[in-house]
Amino acid sequence: MKIKSNLFKISRKFYFSILFAIFCVFLLTSCSQDDPADTPVEKTTESTALKTLGNLTLQKNVMILNDESVNAISSQDERTITFNRTTPQTDSISTGTVIVGTKIDGDQVNTILSKVTSVSKINNGFIVQTSSAKLEEFIYSGTLSGVYDPSDKSPVSINGKMVNYIPVEGLVSKEINNKILSIEAKNFQNQKIVEFNRFNFDKTFSFPLSSAGTSSVNVKGGFTPKIDYHISFSWGHLSDYYVNFIMDDIKLQSTASIVGSLGYTASTTDYLNIPIVPIVLGPTGLILSPTVSAGPFVGVQATGKVQGKLLDLEGNANFLVSKAPALNINLQKKSDPAITGLEGNLSAEVGLEAKGAVGLMFVTIPIANSGLRGRASALSSLGLTVIPERKGIFSVKGRIQADMFYGFGIAPFRYEGTIPLLKKEYLLYQKDFIF
Repeated sequence: MKIKSNLFKISRKFYFSILFAIFCVFLLTSCSQDDPADTPVEKTTESTALKTLGNLTLQKNVMILNDESVNAISSQDERTITFNRTTPQTDSISTGTVIVGTKIDGDQVNTILSKVTSVSKINNGFIVQTSSAKLEEFIYSGTLSGVYDPSDKSPVSINGKMVNYIPVEGLVSKEINNKILSIEAKNFQNQKIVEFNRFNFDKTFSFPLSSAGTSSVNVKGGFTPKIDYHISFSWGHLSDYYVNFIMDDIKLQSTASIVGSLGYTASTTDYLNIPIVPIVLGPTGLILSPTVSAGPFVGVQATGKVQGKLLDLEGNANFLVSKAPALNINLQKKSDPAITGLEGNLSAEVGLEAKGAVGLMFVTIPIANSGLRGRASALSSLGLTVIPERKGIFSVKGRIQADMFYGFGIAPFRYEGTIPLLKKEYLLYQKDFIF
C-alpha cells in the first residue's frame, strides 16, 4: 500500500507538471497575440491610412482640399481660414488635420499648408484656427524631381511674392493648374525684365605686351541655364537631395591674335548674373532658391605668333552637386580650326565659368543647400616643329572641372560635405598642319 501511495503521489506531481507547462504555453501565446507590434491587422490599418499622390506619400491626417472646398473659403490668413459653407469634405476637418490647397483670386495665387488647432461654427459655415505645419506632419515619404528650364517660365504672384511655380501631381487640380498656366502666359507677354531663355556673350580679352604690341583672344557664344533637382523624403525627413546644374545648348567660338610670348589668364565669372527668382513646388511649402552667375574665361601660354580661329564648338555640360558628385561634358566640333599664321607654340584654354548655389526651404526653414564653382572649356594646343620641316600638330580637348559643396537636413539629421576639384577631359580634335 505504501508503494501504491508513493506512485500515486508521483503521478499527481507528473500530471500537475504537465498541466502547468500547458498553462504557461497558453499564457505566453496569449501575450504574444496581444502585442500590437506583432499584429498584422494593425500594420495594415496604419498603411492604408497614409495617402499616396503621384510620387509622394502623405501623413494620414493630411487633407488635400478639392475645388469645391477651396471655393467655399471666403477669407484666409496665416492663422485663420473661414469657410462660408460646409462641403462633404470639410465635415471631416478636425483638430490636428493638416489642410493643403491652392486658391486663386484674379491673378493672385494663394497656397494653403496649415495644421488645424481648433474649429468653431459660424452661421452656415465655420472658422478654422491654424498653425504652421511641420514637414514631418505633412510628407511621409517619396520623391520630387524634374528639370527646371527658366526659358519658358514667367513669375506669378504666390502668397504675395513673385516666384516661379511648378505644380505637383495630385496636389493641384487640373482646373487650378490651367488657371496658373493662363496667368503665366499673361505675365510672359507683359514681362519687362531680361528674358531667361538664352545668355549670349561676345568678349574680347586684350593682353598688352610692352615690346611686341597687344595680343587678344575673342570668345563668342552662349548657353541656356537649367536646373535638374531631386528631393527625397523618408519617415517624414529629408533623406536625399541633389542638384544638377546644366549648361545646355553651349556654343563656343574663339579667335586669337598672338604677337609675342604670352602667359596670361583672365576671367569674367560675374559677366552674366542670371536672375532666377525662387521656385515654388506647388502647395508643398518647398522652395528652391537658385543664384547663378557665369561668363567666359581664357588662359593663354604662347611663344611666337599665332593668328586664326582656335575652335568652334557646341554641346552641353552638367555639374551634379550631391554626396556622389558627377561631371559630364558633351562638346562637339562644329567646324575645323583655321590657323592663318604660326610661329611658335600655343596652349589656350577657352570656356565658360559658372558659380552657383541652390537652397531648399520648407516655408521659411532652410533644409538643404548645394553649390559649385565650375568650368566647361576646350583646351587648344598647337605645337610647331621647324626642323626638318614646318609641321604643326593642333589638338583640342574638352574639359570640365568643379569644386562643389552640399548640405541637407535639419539637426540632428544634418549632413554636409565639400568635394575638392574634380576634372574630366577627352580629345575632341587633332590634325597635322604643314606650313
